[in-house]
This record gives sequence, structure tokens and C-alpha cells, in this order.
Amino acid sequence: MLDDAAVRLLLGKKSRVTTYVGRYVGNEGMTALVDLGAERIHVPFLTSIVPEVNEAVHVWSIDGSLFLVGTTAPKPGMGIVVTAVGADQVRVTTDFGDFVMPYGPPTEPPVSGDTVAVIWPGPSCVKLSTSPEPVLPPPPPDGGGGSSPQVHTQVFRAVDAGSTDRGSTRWWTDRPYASNSTFGAWFYGSQIKDTIPAGAEFVSLEIYIAYQQRQGDAPRFALHDQRGKAGVPGFWGYTEWAPAGGDFRTPPDPAGWFHALKAGGDRWGVGLNQGGYNIFRSLAQDGQSGALKITWRS
Repeated sequence: MLDDAAVRLLLGKKSRVTTYVGRYVGNEGMTALVDLGAERIHVPFLTSIVPEVNEAVHVWSIDGSLFLVGTTAPKPGMGIVVTAVGADQVRVTTDFGDFVMPYGPPTEPPVSGDTVAVIWPGPSCVKLSTSPEPVLPPPPPDGGGGSSPQVHTQVFRAVDAGSTDRGSTRWWTDRPYASNSTFGAWFYGSQIKDTIPAGAEFVSLEIYIAYQQRQGDAPRFALHDQRGKAGVPGFWGYTEWAPAGGDFRTPPDPAGWFHALKAGGDRWGVGLNQGGYNIFRSLAQDGQSGALKITWRS
């Protein structure tokens, strides 16, 4: 797939290119169906990777002609098993975050440390018979001595999510609740702190909102202090916020979230400090639920 710079070079800067984000809903023959705003459009594929239904995708208009360029979130091809999750699923860590997925043959389940091939759509994984040597990236074109900051964008998917009652350590559902008697949370492990440099400058931050139910007062969003489901999450205040669902939305204090999450310490994830009777989809229902799309300069 050609990136933005390559396409602009190919066009010789003579064409008008406008970028959009839509939602893939299926296909008719060799044409993709994408919901863009209030319209469902037919667009040709410019990628060999078919998105999953309801997945966010990049759509480009080149001189008035629309094309599906690819998904907004990268799809890793390989990963390493972290741990088993249930009878037939494993948690796999990749260059683009952790994913929970079923595994295929051989029937012997993969164990922690095994290298697996990740198969899309899905995802699912298959244990590799050998672990390939990691490929080292080439040095920057200027030999590593460049001084101009670069802009980076990455989607950090939640590795777990759920709800617990106030004063209880029992996580009784995988869906984050914002209600008068519960705390909800999305967990990201340490991937944000491990990826974004300490000196990085904030550009933007958005969270993917996937509702199961909307009712009553606005959810109370806050950052929490846990990398995973280890106990009752600790919050420091909250902000009442009732965003629209079904896409990435900018929270009330995106810069504050960015600086706290990249530092780690006592801020590791996004939570719901009560609020109304609002329920958000679990990761099994929508793998994008709670995903953070962060752009920074470093």
C-alpha cells in the first residue's frame, strides 16, 4: 500500500487529495461498502487486506474519485504469546499492542513465549514451527543525525476491560459500566509508556467510544492506576462527558491524558468513576472499544 508521501509524489502534486475516515460495512463483488458520514458509498479497494465489518478505514478522494486505502489501525502479522485466556484463546503481544485471539492447528495450544502468525480478519493465530530472527530496521537516511522532530500516530488497543463494584475486587463483567455503584475500566498494560518517549510533545489524543447502552447521567471519565485487573482501580477526580459513539472522540483534557499516560507512574488506563447507567462494549464485542489513537512529535 502506498503511503501519503508516495502517492503525493506519484501525482506530482498536481491532484487534489482529501482524506476521510469511514466505517467498512461489507462488499459487493470487488467493491467495498463504506459508511461515510450519513451516506453508504461504493469504493474500490487500494489494499489487499479486507477490513473487518464495522472497522474504521481511511478513504481518500483523489480529484473527486473515492478509494478505500486501508484500516486506521495497523494489523500485525506476527506476535508472541503472553498467556492463555480461557480454554481456546491466548493473549498475544505485537508491535502494535496486545490482542486476545483464538489459536488454530496444531491442536497443542501455544504457550508463553511461542511465536505465532496472526491471521486477519479475526484475528486468530497459528503457532510457528520456528521463531524467525527479528529484522532490524535500516538507519535513517541522514545516518541518524537528523534533528527535525517527526510526527507519529499509533492506536493503542485495550488489552482488557471490565467492571467491578465499589469496594470489591471482583471483576464481574468484561463490559465497562458507568453507573452509580460500579467502576469501569479499560487496561493497556505498559504499552503506552513503553512506546511514547518521555520527551514527546503532544499533538492529539482520541478514544474509541462503543456503547452497549446509554441511560441517565453522563459517564464520569477518569484515568486509573492499574495496568490490569489487580484490584479496585484508584481514580483522581473525574470529568462528566457524554460523547457520541461509534468512532474516535477527543476527551475533555486530551493533553492531560497524554502526559499522564506516557509517564505511567500512577496513571495507566482510562476508567469510569460511576455516572448514570451507561454500558460500553467489551473487547469481545468490539475490539476497538476504548482504543486510544495518539499522535505525538518526537
